Amino acid sequence: MTFIVTLVGLLIERFFDWSHLRHWAWYFGYQHKIMQTLAHKSPYIMLAVTVLPLLFLLALIDYALQGWMYGFIKLVFDIVIFIYCLGPKNLWADAFACTTALSQSDSHQAEEKINDAFGKVENGQSHSPALHKHLLHNLFIEANRRVFAVVFWFVILGPIGALLYRSVALSASDATKGEGDGAYSKTARNVEAILNWLPIRIFTFLLALGGHFVSVLTCWRKNALHGLESNEMLLTECGVAALGNDDQQAIPQDGSNERMAISLLDRTFVITLVVVAIISLLF
Repeated sequence: MTFIVTLVGLLIERFFDWSHLRHWAWYFGYQHKIMQTLAHKSPYIMLAVTVLPLLFLLALIDYALQGWMYGFIKLVFDIVIFIYCLGPKNLWADAFACTTALSQSDSHQAEEKINDAFGKVENGQSHSPALHKHLLHNLFIEANRRVFAVVFWFVILGPIGALLYRSVALSASDATKGEGDGAYSKTARNVEAILNWLPIRIFTFLLALGGHFVSVLTCWRKNALHGLESNEMLLTECGVAALGNDDQQAIPQDGSNERMAISLLDRTFVITLVVVAIISLLF
């Protein structure tokens, strides 16, 4: 069942943009009430009180659906939860939109799209080469955050794992910065980094299988055992190496590297599906 859910979810996410159906405003409202109620408690306690009841409720529903219509209802429910926990924005839709904007030589419009989809470009870095580099790096960072980490935790813990990762990632997002002097969002980012540590090491190794294996493996072996602070660096360096590039070399400004990165991610997620299928057969 895990493989079927992952296959259907990734196919839908790849070929259809259903991100408009993912509404997480309720989560931020619920989170805000928890933070107000527990204003003087540790941020870790606030995060636990925010996330754990949702996981418990999901576990009850998932358990209650077992056996209904020979497991079909549970399968559909798990697919819905899996797809809902991806994103929240569609990786491929954002990537194609930003790449198209960059190729049209309108750096202002491209910067706006990239800021909205992949995080704000640093001040003074809005010229075209920096925009291309920012987009390329964040394609790999967001591929893990929006897709691969959800797949990993779904395989490990089922729908509870997918919701755990997404709820912590949302708590670590820009929407919570400034709440409680930033302590809450900082705590959530620390927990997100812990949840990301192993998936990123696996994902970057799969990038090697989908791209330039020797280049990526050299980078992977050098940085894989480093701490949480190296997560994003490992993703970007291995991602660029998988394209056959050096991170210091000039990025072509015709969008070719970004298109190559999207193709690389497609191959990597196909490999991911093969790995999930093997795990499902063994366990």
